[in-house]
Amino acid sequence: MAQQKDLHTLIRLRKWDVDEKQRVLATLLRQEEGVIAKQAELEAEVKAEMAFAAQLPGDQRGTLTGYLKRCEGFRHALAAALQDIRNRIAVAQDHLAEAFRRLKTFEVTQDQRDVAEAKEEARLETIMLDEIGLNLHRRKNA
Repeated sequence: MAQQKDLHTLIRLRKWDVDEKQRVLATLLRQEEGVIAKQAELEAEVKAEMAFAAQLPGDQRGTLTGYLKRCEGFRHALAAALQDIRNRIAVAQDHLAEAFRRLKTFEVTQDQRDVAEAKEEARLETIMLDEIGLNLHRRKNA
């Protein structure tokens, strides 16, 4: 009985581990969404600035080149950040899958133990009922 109780404790620990890995993955996915949103905001800002600059006379468009270079640097930084987050997401997904596999191993083992215990209890109950029936038959015939 102690082994089975220990296994339930391990299952609870594994479930906690899976939950923790899911929280980490969810955080990384939110970070990915944030970077993608920043990329979209940057692109919208660049389009708006270019539309505004198109209305300016040619001699006043000089600052647009510097702005576009700075935005290109931001694009590269956001792309690098997105790639880093996606790499971390892949690692987190692998860790989650491994934690889930470990959890399932313990759950399947516990289920097998529960089934074996139920069969043994049923077998012992059948033996006990057979003994009771045999005793009743002996008393009746005696």
